[in-house]
Amino acid sequence: MCALLPQCGGLTQEDFEQVNVDGFEAEDQLIDHNDYAYSMEYFKADGADDGYLYVGTCNNMGGLIGFYAQVLMNGGDILDAPIRPPEIRRYRPDLGPTEWETVFDYRDVEDESSFKTIGFRFMTILEAADANKDAPPARFLYAATQGEDSVLWRSKTGNYGEWEHVFTFDQLGGSIRWIEQLDGRIYLAVAYDSFGEAPPPGEIWVSDNGLDFRPIMQNGFGDPNNRGVQALIAYQGWIYAGTKNDIDGFDIWKLRPVAPGSDEHEYVRVVSGGGPSAHNENAGMPIIFQDKLYFGTQLYIAGFNPSSGNAFEGCDIIRINEDDSWETVVGPRSISGYGSGFNHFTNSYLWWMEEHDGWLYASTFDQGTLLSSLLANLEGVFAFLQKPQDKSTIETVSRLLNMFFDVEDYYRLTHAGGDIFKSPDGVKWYPVTMDGMGNPRNYGWRTMKSCPDGYLYVGSTNTTTGTEIWRGKAPEPDKNAARLLQQLN
Repeated sequence: MCALLPQCGGLTQEDFEQVNVDGFEAEDQLIDHNDYAYSMEYFKADGADDGYLYVGTCNNMGGLIGFYAQVLMNGGDILDAPIRPPEIRRYRPDLGPTEWETVFDYRDVEDESSFKTIGFRFMTILEAADANKDAPPARFLYAATQGEDSVLWRSKTGNYGEWEHVFTFDQLGGSIRWIEQLDGRIYLAVAYDSFGEAPPPGEIWVSDNGLDFRPIMQNGFGDPNNRGVQALIAYQGWIYAGTKNDIDGFDIWKLRPVAPGSDEHEYVRVVSGGGPSAHNENAGMPIIFQDKLYFGTQLYIAGFNPSSGNAFEGCDIIRINEDDSWETVVGPRSISGYGSGFNHFTNSYLWWMEEHDGWLYASTFDQGTLLSSLLANLEGVFAFLQKPQDKSTIETVSRLLNMFFDVEDYYRLTHAGGDIFKSPDGVKWYPVTMDGMGNPRNYGWRTMKSCPDGYLYVGSTNTTTGTEIWRGKAPEPDKNAARLLQQLN
């Protein structure tokens, strides 16, 4: 039957269960607002009996979005933002089905009066030198933060109190977006998150030991509009790098040292102009699946780009072949038949891709959830975007809309809530969830991780009640057969 119904393979929404209390703990959620599962990694320390799933949070994103909107409209100092310190949590199913212990709390690093770090943006496992020069290299869990500074931390154990500071990138608005390793060298992707007139171009830094980092590229690959290096991935002996470019559309470059150990690199541009469309600002999510390299795109500020005028458009996926030819998987003239955003313009980010049990999973940020707030506050939105002299018509429309506007009906009609799609081959795609696992306030799935326990873990973005962590596992064969029969009937 699976041969006739290939969409019945892989995971369905019914296979998932929530494994945390929203935001991890009610009391902590009230104080620090764990809104995003910003990063996720499975780590088993050298010599340990057990490994664990780790989740890094991004905190009070809802408050930050509101604050920055006010700054844009009325002015103010962005350094006054209502920052709440992030955490790294570790899943402990041995202690209970929803038990997560804190292994890193940024309250231990920054004082209440001077919080400046909002999230652990990226985590990965690297083989690197020990700070004790007499010790052999070891495996470390690395974690990079986002805030006024971007700080790189690492731990050999993942335990609370056993994290060491590695490196600080102290350029205001600069953020370590991605970390990758090739031939023993560690590369950092640096992007500028500032919304100033002209943020600096993106950068790449490198280290030979995982402790000391130095820049090798600081000019956006020669284009100042490449204001960020958003992602890095090792593929066929090269590092492939996706950029952020909200003027002309993203680039994808590949680089490698001209000789072993050299800081001089050769650079080749593989994709330009946003690939299938210049509206694609960011090549931000790479993965290798069935020997081909996939990149998912993102359109910032919920799909509205004040620089280019692009608005309310969906994300795309491209894949790069071994000869560097590329094709559109999701988007204009795609090989899958899906248009941008999997045919939903509200899917403005392709936020994460993960392989699990031979299937490729792709998750989105669905701005449909956030658009409900714009509709409910139409008068203020129009005043900000258009600033008309006569607001009487807008006020009338806004009052009428608020009389009949029901957010729950809107959520159902628009399939609001982050989506997850699955594919057995990178071409045919089927939906797993299109409504945030039944909660439209889960407006995106920021990250996913396939773990040795057989589960695919997914972490949400939810500024209303806090991040949710769900896990899915294929049912036993007898249960799967029953499910297929039910679907056929």
